[in-house]
Amino acid sequence: MHRQLRKINRYLMIGWLAIVVVLTVTYMGELVQGHRDWTYMSMFLSVTIIPAVACLIYFIKDPESNKLRFYAVSGYLLMYTFVLLNTNTVMTYGYIIPMLSLIVLYHSPKLVLAMGSVALAANIACVARFFIIGMVTSDDIKDVEIQIGMILFCFIFAYIASVLYNKIVIQNDEYIESIDDKQKQLERVTLQTITTIANIIDAKDEYTKGHSYRVAEYSSALAQELGYSKERVSNVKYIGLLHDIGKIGIPDSILNKPGRLTDSEYALMRKHAEIGGNILSGNNMIDGLDEGAKFHHERYDGRGYPNGLKGEEIPEMARIIGIADAYDAMTSNRVYRKRLTNEKVISEIKKCSGTQFDPKLAEIFVKMIEAGKLDDINPDDNPVSDSKGMAERSAELLQSVIGFKGKAYDNEHDYLTGVLSMSAGEKLISEKLAEGDGGLFIVDITNLLGVNENYGIVAGDRFIKAASDSLSARDELIVVRYNGSGFLCFANGISESGALEKLMSDICSEIGGKLRTVSEYRDNYICVGGALSSDVGRSFTTLLIAADKALFYTKQFKRDNCYLYRKPTKERSENLYGLDLEQLIKMIENSGSEGSVYEMDSPEFERIFELVKGIYEKNKQEIQLVLITVTPAIGKELAIADRDEAMEYLQSAIDVTVSPSVITFRFSSVQCMVIVTEPQTESAELVTERILNCFYKSYDKKNTALTTEAASLQPIGTN
Repeated sequence: MHRQLRKINRYLMIGWLAIVVVLTVTYMGELVQGHRDWTYMSMFLSVTIIPAVACLIYFIKDPESNKLRFYAVSGYLLMYTFVLLNTNTVMTYGYIIPMLSLIVLYHSPKLVLAMGSVALAANIACVARFFIIGMVTSDDIKDVEIQIGMILFCFIFAYIASVLYNKIVIQNDEYIESIDDKQKQLERVTLQTITTIANIIDAKDEYTKGHSYRVAEYSSALAQELGYSKERVSNVKYIGLLHDIGKIGIPDSILNKPGRLTDSEYALMRKHAEIGGNILSGNNMIDGLDEGAKFHHERYDGRGYPNGLKGEEIPEMARIIGIADAYDAMTSNRVYRKRLTNEKVISEIKKCSGTQFDPKLAEIFVKMIEAGKLDDINPDDNPVSDSKGMAERSAELLQSVIGFKGKAYDNEHDYLTGVLSMSAGEKLISEKLAEGDGGLFIVDITNLLGVNENYGIVAGDRFIKAASDSLSARDELIVVRYNGSGFLCFANGISESGALEKLMSDICSEIGGKLRTVSEYRDNYICVGGALSSDVGRSFTTLLIAADKALFYTKQFKRDNCYLYRKPTKERSENLYGLDLEQLIKMIENSGSEGSVYEMDSPEFERIFELVKGIYEKNKQEIQLVLITVTPAIGKELAIADRDEAMEYLQSAIDVTVSPSVITFRFSSVQCMVIVTEPQTESAELVTERILNCFYKSYDKKNTALTTEAASLQPIGTN
C-alpha cells in the first residue's frame, strides 16, 4: 500500500510541475511581448509556482504521505481560481479537467465533493462579477448556463466515478490485507519451524548444541553492522539458523566423534554443505537461504568446499555465515579444549583474513569483538523448541525431506526409524535383565558409508528404515537404534545358544535377502553379533561388550554372517575388559617358526594379531605396544552411555597428545591400541602418561577408570 501511494504522489507531482512549467513559459513569453505586466506575473507566481514548489519539498521529505493529495489539489484549485478570474471560459476548462483527473486518482468522494463545491462557488462568483462590471450581459446568458452546467456535470460524474472506484479499491485492499495477514502467519509458523529444525540438527551433534542459534545471532549482528535493512538482518538470522541443515544426512557416529576423522569420514562430513543447499534450493521465502547452507565453508582464497569458489564469487551471505561459524567454533567449549580467549580469536581471524575470510568482513568483525558487541551472546546457549507440538511438526518435516514417516518425535524414539533410542533401550533392556535371562545381539549394515557417497544419504536412510521395519515386525524383540548403521536387539527369555543362533541367522538371511534385490546395496552385507546373559551375566554393559566382540568377528568374513559369543572355558579364561599382550607378542615372535599352530577362537585377538604382526614385520627396530582399556571404577557399574562418552574422551586425548610416529587405532568399544614405532625418541611410558593426564584432566566422572598393559617387540633377528 505504501509503495502504491508513493507512486501516485510521484505521478501527481510530475503532472502538476509539467503544467506549471508550460504556463510559466507561456506567460513569460506574453510578458516579453508586452501582453502582461510584472504585477500580473507576481500574482501568477504566488498562486501557481509557490504552492507547487512547497508541495514538491513536502513530497521529497515524505513521499508516502497521505496528506499530500489534499495539499496538491488545494494548490491546484488555487491556481484554477486565479485563472478563472483572469481569463475566458475556454481557458478554465484546460485547468479543471486535469484537476478532476487528479482527485479521481485518489478515489476520495469527499475530496471531489469539497473541490466541486469550491469550484462551483468560484464560477458563480466570477459570473456575478462579470455581470456587475458589464463584461457579461443578458445576451451572454447562454454561455453562463453552459459554463455552470459543465462544472456541475464534470463534478457530479467525477463524484459518482470516485464512489465506485473507491468501493472497488477498498474491497481490493481488504482482500490483499487478508492475504498479507495469512502470509505473515504462514511465515511465522514456517520460521518457528525453522528454529525448531535448527535445534533438532544441533541435538544430533552433542558437541555443538546451540551452535546454529549462536551463528544466527553473530551473523545478524554483523549484517546490522554492515548497514543491512531490518528485513535483510532478519533474513540473515534465519539463514544462519539453517546453515547446518545438511547435517541431518550425516551419521551420528561421525558428528559425535571428538577425535580426528578418517579421510572417508571427513569426505562424508564435507557433504553436509551440499546436502543442505539441495534441501533448501526450492525455498523462495528468503533470498539466499540455500546459499548460506551450501557455501558457508567456501574460503576466500578458493580452497574451500563444495565448489572451490574464490573471493567475490562467494555470495556475501555465505561469507557472513562463514566467519560467524568459525567464531563460534573458536569461542565454544569442546571436549578436547576450552574456548579460546578473545585475544587468541582476534589473532586467528586476522591471520586468516584474505585466505579463509573476506578481508573487509574480517576487519569489521574484529572491531565488533574488540568493542564487546558480541559479549551478550552466551557461547553455551542451547535453546530448545518452543513446544512439543512444534517439535513434532518439525520432525515430520525432516521425515518428509528424506522420504519417510515414522513415529512422532520424542526423546525416547529415533526420529528416522521410530524404534527406541539408545538411552530408552538401555533402560528397558536393563529392566528385563533384572527379571530374567535374555539374548542381546547387534545387527550391522556394512559399507553404508559407500552407499551414502555413491547414491546419496536418502538411499542409505531408505535401507536403514527397511531394516528397522523387518526387525520391528518381530514381536519378541526389543529394537534399539544403536548407531548410524545398526540396531541393538534384545530377545527376552532366551537362555539357550541354539535358539538365539537360529533367531540371529533368520534375521541375517531376511535382511540380507532384501539387500540382494537392490543394485545400490550389492556391496553391503549384514553382520550380526550376539551374546547370552546366561553366559556372561545380566549386566547390560557386559552383555553389550560381548555382543560387540562377536560382531567384530563376523565383519572379517565380508558376507552375510552371524556369530554368538561363546562362554569362556576353564582352560582359557577370557577377560572382557582386557587383552594379554604377552601372549600376543609371543605368538608374533614365533609366527614364523616351522610347525607353529595357534588357536585364536577370540576374533578380536585375531584382529590385533594381524595388525600388529604387519607393523612388526615392516619395522626394522623395536616397537612398543600399549593397550588402554576403559573399565568400571572399583565398585561401580558402567552404563553404556558413560562407556561411550569415556571412549570418545580417550580417543580425543590420544589424538591431541601423540606424535606422527605413534600409530593408534580403536580396537573395540572399550579399547584403544597405541604402537610406538620410535621408542628411542619417545617411549611408550611417556606417551601413556600424556594420554592419561589429558584424559583425567578433561573427564571427571568417578565411575570410570583406565587400565593399561604395555609390552615391546624387539627387531627381527635380535636375541
